[in-house]
Amino acid sequence: MEDRSGTTLTDKDLERSVTLYKGLLEVSRLISSITDMDELLAAILDVARRVMAAEASSLFLVDEKTGDLELTIARGKRPAAAASLPIKVPRGKGIAGWVRQRRQSLLVEHAYDDPRFYPEMDRSTGFITRSLIAVPLFQDAQDIGVLEVLNPLGKPAFDDLDLEGFQAYGDLVATSIQKLRLIKREGERRQWEKDLVLATEIQHSFLPDVLPSTELLSLAAHYRPAKDIAGDFYDVFERDPGEFYFVVGDVSGKGVSAALMMAQALSMLRLIVHSGMSPGAALARWNGRICRRTVRGMFITAILGRIRPEQGLLDFAAAGHVGPLLRQANLEIRAPAIAAAPPLGIVSDLEFPVNQIKLLPGDQAIFYTDGLVESFNAAREPFSLDRVRALLARPYGRGGAEILDALMTEEAIHRGKVPPHDDLTILAIGLK
Repeated sequence: MEDRSGTTLTDKDLERSVTLYKGLLEVSRLISSITDMDELLAAILDVARRVMAAEASSLFLVDEKTGDLELTIARGKRPAAAASLPIKVPRGKGIAGWVRQRRQSLLVEHAYDDPRFYPEMDRSTGFITRSLIAVPLFQDAQDIGVLEVLNPLGKPAFDDLDLEGFQAYGDLVATSIQKLRLIKREGERRQWEKDLVLATEIQHSFLPDVLPSTELLSLAAHYRPAKDIAGDFYDVFERDPGEFYFVVGDVSGKGVSAALMMAQALSMLRLIVHSGMSPGAALARWNGRICRRTVRGMFITAILGRIRPEQGLLDFAAAGHVGPLLRQANLEIRAPAIAAAPPLGIVSDLEFPVNQIKLLPGDQAIFYTDGLVESFNAAREPFSLDRVRALLARPYGRGGAEILDALMTEEAIHRGKVPPHDDLTILAIGLK
């Protein structure tokens, strides 16, 4: 019988071929049965060493972050000490580097006579290499690494029959590693989705479920995160009968870090505010605590206010946040001039001036974050303050909920199919 090169195979060669391909079947079963990456890699090397009748086997993997090749695991009579792994291989160095770059298998009969051999690896592991076979591991455009067997037992060097069988083995190994990586990534994705759902639920727990309501006071809010979790926030709470405090704010950035800072900031604020406290004093104390605890580079814009419905008074202090719009009962829309200070978390020991609005029955003070006026459509046109003012000037019922519904409907029409790029929060405070 002849092999693919036309060389006549002896009975002993046929026996070796059978052993090699039994090893391939064994690896095929491993691919289906093992789901732990470390366990699979160890099994792959043990099978490789056994079916190739070699002293040792080793696996070099490409570090997915750096792109470097690393000796990740070695098995055999004198494997590398566990403490020394992984061992980085300089790019392009050694047999493994050569094989990886060219995606070409290589049989080396006499390692120390080959100029491509990298003896530093032997010095690092304490192993003496005589002969080796190295095969590249890859899937399409993805480089995975290089698999090697070293020093055949009972003969001085590997031969072409060994190379042919080991190449087929390498193909299966590449498939198995890639499969487990995909399984791991899918598992991580699912876990991330679960964590995201939990984080969203936790964040929403910091926002009010129901807004206070009295015979005089009308409150309505709309909260829409750009993604699952957000940096925007709002709250309304009563400290004494007839005295309500509110806050509308926006944490710089997006995602988990902004959400965590939002949760921390709201927890601080609820401990700070007490009955009769000026919004400016509360904001100053809040700023001091945020400055001591915030992550460098992050800040919060916010408006903190106090509502006294019986007097029709709304006092508020602003920290880098856009001022409100006042929708009067006669449908006149005003943007009161306000005194403001820098955002929270940048400079400690700030003073925050207090602004005051006199509300009459039917008036609505509209507080919002910049996700409203800076909502962009496909042409990169913002929703704009002018459009908001025009919508507010239309006749609605006396409550704020109808006004907010109209704003959000028009914002969605303006944006079209473009996903929101920023969180959006609106709080309407009015007198009935």
